[in-house]
Amino acid sequence: MASVPLKPFLDSAGTRVLLGKKIGSGGEGDVFEILPPHKKIVAKIYHKPLEAHKQEKLLLMVRGCNDELKSISAWPVDVLHTRNGGPVVGFLMPQISDYEPVHKVYGPTHRKEHFPHADWRFLVRTAKNLAAAFFVIHKFGYVIGDVNEGNILVNGEACVRLIDCDSFQVRTSDRLYYCEVGVAQFTPPEIQNSKNFKMERTANHDNFGLSILFFQLLFFGRHPFSGVYEGKEDMSLDRAIAEFRFAYGKNSMLKSISPPPNSVGLSVVPNDVAGLFERAFSESGALPAGRPFAGDWWDVFESLEKRMRRCSADSVHSYYSGLATCPWCRLEESSGLLLFLSADRITKIDLQREWQKVEAITSPGPIPLIKPDTFIPRLMPLAPDVERSLDFRNFRQFAGLAIIAGCVVMATGEMITDYLIFLPVIIVVMALFLYPGKAAGEKRRRLGNLNSARYMWDLWNKKWIAEAGNSAFIAQQNHLRDLKRKYEGIDREYRTSLLSLERTMKERQQKKFLAHCSIDSCTLPRINNSLKNLLKTLGIRTAADITRNSLLGIPQLDNTLTNELLAWRDKMERNFLFDPTQGIGRSDLQILIHKYQPMIKPVERDLLHGTLKLHRIQEDILKKRITLRPAVEKRSRELAQAEADFEVFSRTPEELIKQEIIGIFRFGKVYR
Repeated sequence: MASVPLKPFLDSAGTRVLLGKKIGSGGEGDVFEILPPHKKIVAKIYHKPLEAHKQEKLLLMVRGCNDELKSISAWPVDVLHTRNGGPVVGFLMPQISDYEPVHKVYGPTHRKEHFPHADWRFLVRTAKNLAAAFFVIHKFGYVIGDVNEGNILVNGEACVRLIDCDSFQVRTSDRLYYCEVGVAQFTPPEIQNSKNFKMERTANHDNFGLSILFFQLLFFGRHPFSGVYEGKEDMSLDRAIAEFRFAYGKNSMLKSISPPPNSVGLSVVPNDVAGLFERAFSESGALPAGRPFAGDWWDVFESLEKRMRRCSADSVHSYYSGLATCPWCRLEESSGLLLFLSADRITKIDLQREWQKVEAITSPGPIPLIKPDTFIPRLMPLAPDVERSLDFRNFRQFAGLAIIAGCVVMATGEMITDYLIFLPVIIVVMALFLYPGKAAGEKRRRLGNLNSARYMWDLWNKKWIAEAGNSAFIAQQNHLRDLKRKYEGIDREYRTSLLSLERTMKERQQKKFLAHCSIDSCTLPRINNSLKNLLKTLGIRTAADITRNSLLGIPQLDNTLTNELLAWRDKMERNFLFDPTQGIGRSDLQILIHKYQPMIKPVERDLLHGTLKLHRIQEDILKKRITLRPAVEKRSRELAQAEADFEVFSRTPEELIKQEIIGIFRFGKVYR
């Protein structure tokens, strides 16, 4: 259980203030409930004693408090002391509950978790309400100073509240109370390099940080000065701000910076909105009153909210009606990111219908067979002089073979003992075999043609198989089947959870009924208001919170009181009437949808894109079979012709002679 301060606190009128449980904590102090908790006021108690000027600042803010300031912020409504006339140790402020930091609105991941119903219209409305909040602050002469994403809260209705108001800059006629802190990524260029924020801030400085928040809201958390820098050195965000390098501006190329991949630019907003961003982030904005005021932004956002349309392809997409197509569909396709969640279903496709589209795309079938041996070449005869040279070469080779055979017989029969006599014979034989003639030149030419034709055929045959074959089509078909199974698995799990919700409908209706039975309605004699307040501080506010385990360990409750509270809960249960016609509650259904939609959306997108890809693959294969076939058949014919042309030489006696010579020498070697 959170600790509760034991020492009493007094407000400025000397009224005793009783603190409940701690509900928040920060660097400077803790936030506590005020008892009784039905008053929508909480207290902030500082960890350390405040300096005199900070106490004076808080007193000034309390005196300046009004309904407008309280409606848009956690503005100090009264100060707290530990004794009458003592130093200020804290202050009272409006309670802000069910709000989240603004970064959980503009970041797609956090938004889908904390604001699952939010679309782009919601983001525009949030920006408009944020402009209204800043307008009120500046209207009464205050400056926020430390503008950042942490001191701005948003609820499910796009309402905005400002917190940490005690750090705001306050001016009187004769004194300035500084805002002494700041965050670099929201600090304007003219004071970006300041190491000490104890300086006078202006509304124009606030308007820079405000413009950054607007940009992040409209562009899904992108920082306007974070882009792709073309220079060689590092470009930090602080430096980019100081050098006015607005990555999305019309002069961004002159600043050597461009938007990051998978982002949208100012073209998705009206010209009046884009113009305010250009002014806010340009050099002229650093001049006094150079940036758009909060009221200027409110006007353009009010107009933009009225000029929105729903996407015909995805009803959860809202966008500026001046655009021809939905920018969020394109961004989701290019980035693969799910920007918004649907409120009523997990998928927007009919799987059976989409799969029929897949099955309607017929396979190109096996690749047509093209082989050189399917072509009958026209034999190319040898030229007469080449044919005579070939015949004479055959004669020479037979003659040389005969001489070699005779020499081998004489040598093996020891008819000649002086082997030097064979030297002139060897020279004659070599001359007979090595004399080239015209046939050798023709053979080399045809062999070169054969090698070239074989090389070209191999290249084109590989290209034919790779581009005209159906392996890519089959692989894509298998991929789509895997996606279909994955989609069906997620859908099956979703429907199982849906059935589970239907089975527990009565239990959930009962729990909801008990949650509306406040502990304040309990009329048991011993359960007085003091005990009820105690139970509330411990989180026991309704009949739904009462269980034996939740009551254990509370010293103020004996067994009798515990049993009385349990009996009261049972009595409330008996008053419950189950209504089967209510069906599954919308909130329960949406929790389920928002769980499974992020799982099924990427599969759905891949399935739709994969079907288009399968159709493109089919068309490409059929087109390649038409365009490549003549070239492949030409290379096949060329190889068949080159093989036939060279075969003339392989059938000549030359090859037989070589084999005979090899055999004779082998025979002689073995014989000896």
